[in-house]
Amino acid sequence: MSGYQSFPYRTGASNSPGKLTRLYLPPLAGRSFLDVGCNEGYFCGFAFFDGAAKAVGIDIREDALTTARRLFPQCEFRLQNWGSLDPDERFDVILCASALHYANDQEALIHTLVAHLTPDGLLTLETGIAPGQTPEWKEVRRSIDTRLFPTRPMLESILAPYAWKYMGESVSQPGDPLPRSVYHIRRKRPFFILLLQEPGSGKTSLRRELFSHCPAISGDALIARIAAGHEACSPALRACVERVYKPDKIAFAITRVCEQGLLPDYLDVVLTCAGESTTVYDGYIPAPYRPLVERFFAAHAYIPVTPAWTNAGNNGHQGTRARQETRQYELYLAALLNKIT
Repeated sequence: MSGYQSFPYRTGASNSPGKLTRLYLPPLAGRSFLDVGCNEGYFCGFAFFDGAAKAVGIDIREDALTTARRLFPQCEFRLQNWGSLDPDERFDVILCASALHYANDQEALIHTLVAHLTPDGLLTLETGIAPGQTPEWKEVRRSIDTRLFPTRPMLESILAPYAWKYMGESVSQPGDPLPRSVYHIRRKRPFFILLLQEPGSGKTSLRRELFSHCPAISGDALIARIAAGHEACSPALRACVERVYKPDKIAFAITRVCEQGLLPDYLDVVLTCAGESTTVYDGYIPAPYRPLVERFFAAHAYIPVTPAWTNAGNNGHQGTRARQETRQYELYLAALLNKIT
């Protein structure tokens, strides 16, 4: 019995185990998985084997799906094409292997599959790449038909709106006129650059030097606006800031906010000031609370980035030090004057 996919009991036209090693699928335990053009279900079977909570395969060949259902009854196999996917259904991992060239509109199919990903989902795409240095579709004669394939510049121009990575070449098959490439594709998520180090560490200078092209939120200015009643926030946060705010004690104010369990309220305010693009937050947060800040923005569809650097000129908590040094100097002067008089 011959077929396309390979199983231990049968060698098919495709080296399915070899292909699986080149797709670099992520761990599937607890995730939902869709195979577009699933054939006899080899990769859906792997998804179930790897612990997927839901494994779905779609294909337009009833004979292939009959075999898939017999081999992998734990998976769901649907007789349908990619144009009839449920618009509200989302998957954590979508596989489109050796199928893109069958689409009448290949670019539209890529966008459709990305639209069916969960927010952190991954599209694994395996497709032939035509030779060429310009973005174009090239007609390629295969042993069974003639199809259009993209050059690498063409495919990567289609992927420009997304976060993608070229994973390398897939395994070749007898009669392949083109090498097959594997791409991992995700929705782009904006970054939240978190400059949280101590006062005087150079946060603002770093922001001006490296991130001047990004919208920025000043923690000092935000605390001042909350204290003045010019920024909407929770009553508890406003009361806490109003009690302790002084222009030279902003670090103390944010520390009290954290100690009072009001950091989530404060971060809600920061979030309302941010847009949907990459944003920089420039403001001190005490070190024990910085992981909470990172988790907060990750949970709101940003990628948090917390740069670390060493600044030999760090003045630390300047207001506190200035008051302490002034007091010590006054005591020194008093003792000195006593000696003179």
